[in-house]
Amino acid sequence: MNTHDETFQVAGFTSASLSIFGGAPLSGTATIFHLDGDRFGEMHDLVELAISDEALQGRTASPVPAGASVSLGFQAPGTPARLGEVVQCEACGDGWRIGIRLASAA
Repeated sequence: MNTHDETFQVAGFTSASLSIFGGAPLSGTATIFHLDGDRFGEMHDLVELAISDEALQGRTASPVPAGASVSLGFQAPGTPARLGEVVQCEACGDGWRIGIRLASAA
């Protein structure tokens, strides 16, 4: 993952703060669980997933605000739950493409 001020276009996701190079597609879906603020406990399903060691991108039906702390659970067997922070949320067709910076795995 590269994070710097340049803007990249990767798999349909444009971000000035997050870019996934060599991120592998992940089968199935993921579920985001809000951990803070007025939206605590709200859940969103993510599809069209790509993941690297430090970042995840996907598409969801409703927006998730940048800066939100989230927990991620994955449908794919053997993929452990992760904590992260939403760093980008952009309209994409009839949904939203989001980028999440993943917390370091324990």
